[in-house]
Amino acid sequence: MFNYNFQLAIKSLKDRPSLTFLTILTIAIGLGFYTTVKTMSYQGGQVPLAHKSKNIFLVQMDNREITADEVNHQSRLVDTTYKDTLNLMAMELPGVKQTFNWYTYGILNVEDKNINPVRTTAGVTSSAFFTMFEPPFLYGNGWDLTTEKSGEGVIVISKLMNDQLFGGKDSVGENIRIGTKVLKVVGVLDTWHLTRKFYDRGFRSASPDNFFIPHTFAMDNELPRLAGFDCWAADADIARSFRLENTQRLINSECAWVTFWAEIPDEQIENYQQQLISYIEEQKTFGRFPREILTYVTNLNDQFSYINGRNDFMNVFSIISSLFFAVCLLNAVGILLAKFMRRTKEVSLRRALGAKKKTIIAQHIIEVMIIGLLGGLLGIVVAHFGLQGMMNIQIYASDYTRRLEDMQPLFALDFTMITKAFATGIVCTLIASIYPIWRLCNTPPASQLKSQ
Repeated sequence: MFNYNFQLAIKSLKDRPSLTFLTILTIAIGLGFYTTVKTMSYQGGQVPLAHKSKNIFLVQMDNREITADEVNHQSRLVDTTYKDTLNLMAMELPGVKQTFNWYTYGILNVEDKNINPVRTTAGVTSSAFFTMFEPPFLYGNGWDLTTEKSGEGVIVISKLMNDQLFGGKDSVGENIRIGTKVLKVVGVLDTWHLTRKFYDRGFRSASPDNFFIPHTFAMDNELPRLAGFDCWAADADIARSFRLENTQRLINSECAWVTFWAEIPDEQIENYQQQLISYIEEQKTFGRFPREILTYVTNLNDQFSYINGRNDFMNVFSIISSLFFAVCLLNAVGILLAKFMRRTKEVSLRRALGAKKKTIIAQHIIEVMIIGLLGGLLGIVVAHFGLQGMMNIQIYASDYTRRLEDMQPLFALDFTMITKAFATGIVCTLIASIYPIWRLCNTPPASQLKSQ
């Protein structure tokens, strides 16, 4: 029976092929636009380090002066002061790893005079950064704690910079200069695809860092600090100078500017939070932390839920794509209705000759499923080109500061989205066909036969 209905469905598809193609095209365009937006939202919403994101925490403490405004969400609270950063790094708990991040900048060059110098920013961090956040290495690895404590000049560079400065070779052991300071390359990162660069709280996409250097070297050599300083009133007037000078005053100040992270096992989370409170209570005896104790220990999952929920552009775009797909489905209903109602005389004759209603329904469901399958296939093609177009728009909007290689994972149709597109195409086409099939099968045969 299935083969019989399948053959009838194929015959029906060939009947009025223009309407069949128009139905497929309508579904494909709507589905393609819908899948394009949903893929962008899906890929952009992926949480980095998914296997341990619930244990990677942003640590914040409210060290602000008493006159500061109230804070009702962790995204509004300042970062960490440098002295608190060093104190927290000295705090030891079993299984807990801690690191931090800020930025410097400068002109980097190598001994080869044929290689043009590069002006760029560099991440300043600790050795634990590489074990906590697990960036992939092409050559070498990160520096160790001994090297960090010694203040030795070492650097980890990206694959892009390795290609640009060293022609892509294994550059571990080579020297790079920042101004007049010489640093030795200890590691070369492979391409590191982060959905969003979370560790600086910027949450920018497709913006990988090109260099990482130890914080001890950066501070000892007074490298410029690229940061926003949230200072008490006593230091507010000279806060801008902290970028290039007054290093010792910055270290001892109440200026918050360092992003602090901790990897905490489940069994240590409560203990870690209590240690933070104990630390603040201790610091209060020195006249610090004048406000009521407020700490935030927020994992990556919660941060990304908040960030993605506030992505107004993508949320509005998602609504528009859903409405557009709904309009396309309504148009498909009209086309299918016109296509099916042309068969009322044929269907009435078959029913008069004894054909059961369920047989006619089965034939048209198979036909609709084929239309949905073809619409889904064409919709995936439309979505692919739609994603390529959106990616090129994003690159153009960034004034070509973002690279195609970094952007591609954010606009990639993976197996999950392809499967969803096929399923959506078939299911939505079946839903759109309910009314046309119902109208066709409920037309009284007598009314059609009398007109013959």
